[in-house]
Amino acid sequence: MRLETERLFLRTFREEDEDALYRIKTDPQVTEFCPDFLDVEAGRDDMKNYIRTFQKIEEAGDIDTWRCYAIENKENGVVMGAITFCKQIMLHEYDMGWMMIGEYTGKGYASEAAEAFAEYFCRTHGVDYLTTVMDVDNPASRRTAEKSGFRLFEKRTVYDYYYNRYADDYFYFRRYWSECTLKERYYGDSPYYGR
Repeated sequence: MRLETERLFLRTFREEDEDALYRIKTDPQVTEFCPDFLDVEAGRDDMKNYIRTFQKIEEAGDIDTWRCYAIENKENGVVMGAITFCKQIMLHEYDMGWMMIGEYTGKGYASEAAEAFAEYFCRTHGVDYLTTVMDVDNPASRRTAEKSGFRLFEKRTVYDYYYNRYADDYFYFRRYWSECTLKERYYGDSPYYGR
């Protein structure tokens, strides 16, 4: 996959991106809200294997399996972050996310990438909407979701059966494709009052 926006290229990771992918994985902003991104124990030496896996998924035309795409700055070629994507097993909905290196946040890159990817995927695969979820304590991600066309559907509290306890709260957003033909587009009706 290769998409072009005003300032970005969204593309499949290449093996020469291994240092950039490791930098994304270990960025403090990423580890704060997604410490298990690419597995907690994954080291720099594991990045090429992840990239090869992403490439194989892409080459196979698999639109369900989790993978990442590079967010590259058109002007200087720097990989600043990643779009994550998969079909949620339990919900059977396509879900996307974004991981940005801290120094590139606050400039609208993530929302530009998210909007372009969402439109591309829905148009290409005939999907009516995508979802995104995030920790309620991550206001930057919430702003990115809203700027890229996602709307809050509901706040959820997940029960973790492994630990036999409730997990952190998170927000569930939906973004309908701009040419979606669904007559009924349901969003949550609960206003947001903070955590």
